[in-house]
Amino acid sequence: MSCGEISKTAFSILLPLIILGIAFNAWASNVYLPKVDLIKGSGPEVYVLELGVRHWIPDIETFNHFNFKWGNIKTYFDSTINSYLQEEDWEKNDDYPEGSLIKGSGPKVYLIELGKKRWIPSPRVFEGNNFGWKYIINIDDDDLDDIDLGKNLTLSESNRYPETTILSGPTQGEVLEKSEITFKYSGINPLGETSDLEFETFLTHEDSRWQNQGDDYTEDYDLEQGGAYTFYVRAKNEQGYYDPSPAYRSFNMGLSSYYGKIKIEEVSAEEDDFRDDYLILENNEDEIIDITGWTIEIKSGTITIPQAVKKLTCSSCSCSNYNIELDDGDEIIISAGLSPIGKNFRTNKCTGYLDQLSQYNPSLDENCPDLEESEYSHLKSSCQDFIEDLDSCEIPDYSDNFEVSIDNQCTGFLNDKFNYSQCYEDYYRDADFFEGQWRIFLSRSIDIFDDSGDTIILKDNSGLTVDEYSYRP
Repeated sequence: MSCGEISKTAFSILLPLIILGIAFNAWASNVYLPKVDLIKGSGPEVYVLELGVRHWIPDIETFNHFNFKWGNIKTYFDSTINSYLQEEDWEKNDDYPEGSLIKGSGPKVYLIELGKKRWIPSPRVFEGNNFGWKYIINIDDDDLDDIDLGKNLTLSESNRYPETTILSGPTQGEVLEKSEITFKYSGINPLGETSDLEFETFLTHEDSRWQNQGDDYTEDYDLEQGGAYTFYVRAKNEQGYYDPSPAYRSFNMGLSSYYGKIKIEEVSAEEDDFRDDYLILENNEDEIIDITGWTIEIKSGTITIPQAVKKLTCSSCSCSNYNIELDDGDEIIISAGLSPIGKNFRTNKCTGYLDQLSQYNPSLDENCPDLEESEYSHLKSSCQDFIEDLDSCEIPDYSDNFEVSIDNQCTGFLNDKFNYSQCYEDYYRDADFFEGQWRIFLSRSIDIFDDSGDTIILKDNSGLTVDEYSYRP
């Protein structure tokens, strides 16, 4: 509906009023009215934003039932969408949202306020309140008649909606270690004293609905679980008007910015030999994360994640250590006992050979590259057959094969080719040579992973919790 459409039947009557009221336009443009919008983020979900709270519109039938307009949907960043508290879904039996502009088949346009329809008697009053013509919803006359009639809207009305302020408590984005927190809040009441205001609060992960706090200006919490929380508070005055923009604070309970990104995926605490006990950490985020210096808290003490060899050229070589950086999907296996080669290292295509020399727990992947047939086609058929029977990463044992053991050319080839060092030299240039797994060894002489169960806490370099993992026998 356009401004011209409403004025066809009413404009001639309202013209004197418009002329008389021109002087009030500047003041009227500042009149505060409730915000109602259709909003969405990057996903397909569309919400009704009513009085600062969003409600999901679950299907097209509900959307069409209210005659909402697709062109009125406003798109925001997901972070903005998520800053609004989400309440129950919008249903067909709900009333039209507070702040809606509606009309039936006639020319009259109404504002929905406190569940009543308030007639907007002229285009000047409409535009003086900063309303947009495109936001008017056409509804059935029967539905319009069912809505109680309130007072006509005017230009001379003062602000009716209270404002809420959080005075103290966790600051926006603050990370807390203590479990006991207190919020203090107050408000401005345009229709009376602050003491006439009542307050409602909502804490995500704690409350399922708004909590009426009456005229109490303080709310205490004792949060035993780590996590991300958002606290909301809104004021309401005696006349029934809510603050359309609830005040809120988002905060974390003892959580790192890496919380949920690096996970404790597995703990094996009951191996036959305690030195074979291990735990596995994995990066579940699409970013490279340096975890060297992070700590793992267990009953028996604290484990600090060390550096490791990034490019293990040979098992006995002197190699430089580097910080452990985990890419998306990479993992680190931390074992309690000694490293069979005396080093912490990143695995690669050839490290399966090391598992043949000293058994690792868990075993190293045995996916060594296969030789091309052309590389050994010059050897005798008995030697070729022996090579083709070898498993991946298998170090040849030809002691019980007479034909091979007396063939110096064959044994020389086997000794030269089928070992870790030569495999590394031949294939380290491959783009996929290095694997996304690191092996760390703590060299502990006592059992550090409690067989009776434990809660393991992973913390970053700042001592903030990244993940927790509990296990029981």
